[in-house]
Amino acid sequence: MRITPRGHSCIELATIDGKVLLDPGGFSQLENAFDGINAVLITHEHADHADQPAIIEALETNSVLELYAPAALAKALREQLPPAAQSQVVVVKAGSDFIVGGIRVRTFGGTHATIHHTIPRIANVGYLLGDRAVGQLEVFHPGDSYEVPFGAQPDVLMLPVMAPWGKMAEAADFAVSVNARCWMPIHDGLLNEQGLGLFDRQLGAIAARQGCTYLRVEQGIEHDLQKMVGGKQ
Repeated sequence: MRITPRGHSCIELATIDGKVLLDPGGFSQLENAFDGINAVLITHEHADHADQPAIIEALETNSVLELYAPAALAKALREQLPPAAQSQVVVVKAGSDFIVGGIRVRTFGGTHATIHHTIPRIANVGYLLGDRAVGQLEVFHPGDSYEVPFGAQPDVLMLPVMAPWGKMAEAADFAVSVNARCWMPIHDGLLNEQGLGLFDRQLGAIAARQGCTYLRVEQGIEHDLQKMVGGKQ
């Protein structure tokens, strides 16, 4: 399995059988991001996770591209698509289990983390991608939530490190609870170089004390997960 980080919360995962794109939002680098993609997985409807104009264009351009999203976002996208393309959008919620691009996908969670008590909470789906039973590493992308995926034991946690709804202590506690052997930071599009360095140092030290690896990888470049993390492909 290979990973290409595309900024903020967007990643691409690929196998010899296909490619999956997660959370292509407005803070991400999306030039050519939809090329060769079998499916797009969206955790929730916020614009930094779902750039709707870019997604609509991709669905209209590629008639076999599938998109998985919570109900409210799926409805909004279908309303912007011609009838022939509306069936490409699939509603997903916690408890789903399917295969796209040669990658098994299981879903967890349910709701977005609380931003403020005056702001309504929305649906948020976490995605566990990969399957050790067939020799793949397992990667968990939680979207905007620190809900621990019950029953899952991912090899890699895509860890949201900075958001209006979280703080570093909560990110660290979440990562420790998930107990993945590798933490890869995401949701950092609002941090400057000083902020990135601070979060990386602090979370990296916490990961090391847990016997885990905190790994920031270069954006826009495809990386071999097995070589970086170790273990199965």
